[in-house]
Amino acid sequence: MSTPILELREYRPTESTETHDFHQVVIGLSGHMSMALEGNATHYGRVGARNGVVIPAGVRHDYRGDGPNRQVVLDVPPRLAVTTGSQRAFAHEAFFALDANLLALARRVSARGNGERPPGADDPVVREWLGALTARLAPTRPAQRRVRLDLARIDARLRAALATPPDTTTLAREAGMSVRHFHDAFVAITGETAHRHLMRLRLARAAMLLSASDATLADIALDVGFNDQSALTHAFRQHYGQTPAAWRRERHACGTPG
Repeated sequence: MSTPILELREYRPTESTETHDFHQVVIGLSGHMSMALEGNATHYGRVGARNGVVIPAGVRHDYRGDGPNRQVVLDVPPRLAVTTGSQRAFAHEAFFALDANLLALARRVSARGNGERPPGADDPVVREWLGALTARLAPTRPAQRRVRLDLARIDARLRAALATPPDTTTLAREAGMSVRHFHDAFVAITGETAHRHLMRLRLARAAMLLSASDATLADIALDVGFNDQSALTHAFRQHYGQTPAAWRRERHACGTPG
């Protein structure tokens, strides 16, 4: 690869694996994708609308789209990273939270779409991206590598107690972090806050129970941590685009699980 590529992509909901000879940065615009990075240690995360992931050349990564998603992807030849002084941004694999500058750049690419001619190595747009990435990633990389969240453990803790989950202060203390550091680290590897992540887990459990059981909506609401059936219905409609009752009828009519 001799020239950079900056474009919009959607990742399919199938498990894929890649290792390539160029650096890559993926920044979320909408939806989510899951990714496992196998650098010095395998770690997992999700790319959403508030975060991104940097994948240095030679790092294997397993990924899949989690439903409809839209990502800004920048592929960077290692030689270009050296000549622009941005190689520090690609020193290690990492998930990271977006700052205002990177978010604005991602929105500009989204507005442009994929119709324009791909940028070249001397394109000011590419150099602007590399400068913004270096400013965002290089200063924070040591802290990110010293302490990483165990997302699988946190997920297990939350799933085991959806009705009465541990609060953010407890999760931060168990991770050995301040609440602020925990919040920043959580957004960096999931693309969402811990509260929004918990809400998504609650709604996923509710969808499973609606499809696999005959429990009342009121009982399901309490089981997954909502105060009442009305609160569940409101959140479920916002997330899935239909009421819990409609979801249940549709899946029972098809005879398929949720």
